[in-house]
Amino acid sequence: MKTCSTAAFIAVMFAAHIALAQQSGRTIFLVRHAERVSSAANASLSPAGVKRSECLERTLQDSGIRQIFVSDVKATQETAAGLANTLKIKPSMVAVRDTSTLVRDVLYSRSGNALVVADRDSLPVIIPRLQAGTAQPVAENEYDRLYVITLVEGSGTPAVALHYCQSPALRSASQPALGVLPARKSSKQH
Repeated sequence: MKTCSTAAFIAVMFAAHIALAQQSGRTIFLVRHAERVSSAANASLSPAGVKRSECLERTLQDSGIRQIFVSDVKATQETAAGLANTLKIKPSMVAVRDTSTLVRDVLYSRSGNALVVADRDSLPVIIPRLQAGTAQPVAENEYDRLYVITLVEGSGTPAVALHYCQSPALRSASQPALGVLPARKSSKQH
C-alpha cells in the first residue's frame, strides 16, 4: 500500500513538473526590420516598409506578445511601432551590436511572448545564442522572414522560419499576396 501511494505521489509530482514546464514556455518571434528608403542607419521605412509593418501588426496582434525588443536602428523601431501601439507596449531598446544583452534580456524575461525586431546581420547571431539552432544569412532584399522559437526553461527549440507579408518584388505575378485570394471569375447564368 505504501508503495502505491509513493508511486502515485511521484507520478503527481512528475505531472506537476511537466505542467509547470509547459506553463513557463514562451514564444519568441524574430523579424528583420521592414524596407527602408535608403541603407543609411537612420533611414525611415519606405512606403513598402510601412505596409510590411502594418502587416506584421495584423499578423502578430493576437499572439500573446508582452514584450518587444528593438535596436537603436530607426527602422527596427518603426517596424515595431504599430504593434507596440496596438498592444500598449513600450519597446525595450538594445544597441544594434549588443546581441549579448539582447539575448540575456530575452532569455531571462518572464513577461510572456516577445517580438525581436533586428537587422539582417543580427538574426543569424541571435538565433544560435537562444539555443535554437542555426539560421541562414538573410539576403539583402529579404524582409519577409519570420522566425518562431519556443523557449522552455531557458532553452530554445529549433527555430522555425516562416514568411509573412511577402515582398511584391520577390513574388511572381502568378502568386497572390499573402492572405489575398485571386479574384474568382463569375459564372452567373441568367
